[in-house]
Amino acid sequence: MRIILDPGHGGQDSGAVGNGLREKDLVLALAKEVISLLGDYQVEVISTREGDVAVSLAARAKLANDLQADFFCSLHVNAGGGSGFESYIHPEATPETRSLAGALHARVADFYIQKGFPDRGLKRANFLVLRETAMPAVLLENLFIDNPRDAACLADATFLRELAGVIVSGLVQTLGLKKNTGWDPAGEIARLRERGLIVDEHAPDAFVTWGEFAAVMNRLLDRWEQNNQKAGDKG
Repeated sequence: MRIILDPGHGGQDSGAVGNGLREKDLVLALAKEVISLLGDYQVEVISTREGDVAVSLAARAKLANDLQADFFCSLHVNAGGGSGFESYIHPEATPETRSLAGALHARVADFYIQKGFPDRGLKRANFLVLRETAMPAVLLENLFIDNPRDAACLADATFLRELAGVIVSGLVQTLGLKKNTGWDPAGEIARLRERGLIVDEHAPDAFVTWGEFAAVMNRLLDRWEQNNQKAGDKG
């Protein structure tokens, strides 16, 4: 599973501004929190920008397409005198996109409602990053930078961490992400092959027959006996 996380704007493009805040700074901080939390899951997360740099909209979509990402999530902050949370998909979004975006929107919207902010709904817009990406894509508009109450939350690092946690929770639930276990079944099988204890390819979830199990055990016993013999010869 590969996710492209897209903190909007950057470089000379500050995005929306208000109450002493800049959209480009807020969404980059939010993206970094999201990426950090997703490190606990079996997913590859790639950001369209990692610093205050300009990246064209076309380049963002191209990156996602070139990497054959499974999901694209663009992070933004709203402006225009409103309040609350809304998200966007393309007007011609596929059923899969509508389903995934709807589930993610519902999870994040519930967080905002609990904080006393309105859910402005899942909307449709012909944004380039939604139109040109070849995978399910959603754009999240988090509060209004020109609303004093909204901006006070956006300026609060604790609030941003909470929001990042909710976005991660939504992605985990929506995309079915699994926690890192620290155990690599495919890697363990490869090690057995390298050591000569098995000779065939095996899928991690494939059943092992008694014949295969016996062959591995006998090879282990042969090596144990050989090592004991060598130790005896040295003695």
